[in-house]
Amino acid sequence: MKQAAALGYDVIVIFGNPNNYVSRGFKSCKKYNVCLENGTYPAAMMVKELKPDALDGRKWVYYQSPVFEIDKQEAERFDEALESQEKKYKPSQEEFYIHSHSFIQ
Repeated sequence: MKQAAALGYDVIVIFGNPNNYVSRGFKSCKKYNVCLENGTYPAAMMVKELKPDALDGRKWVYYQSPVFEIDKQEAERFDEALESQEKKYKPSQEEFYIHSHSFIQ
């Protein structure tokens, strides 16, 4: 967060389990009126102002960066080059799934 502020960013928007981020100063996107393009407020989307009152109460829309668009075949080829590991399922994966598919009204 210090580095983002030093780079001149006013706000951080992150998707994650609120249990991991609220204690670090992140709040619900709904409290800052930051929604997705379709007008929804995902429970997993949290916001932290690095500059006080940067979001000033107006409605804001989060647009996902194209950097998140990946080629699944390319990702699989990359994974194949890594040391093989046993795939495991963690409870935190289900927690994130629930939060990322839940919306605040």
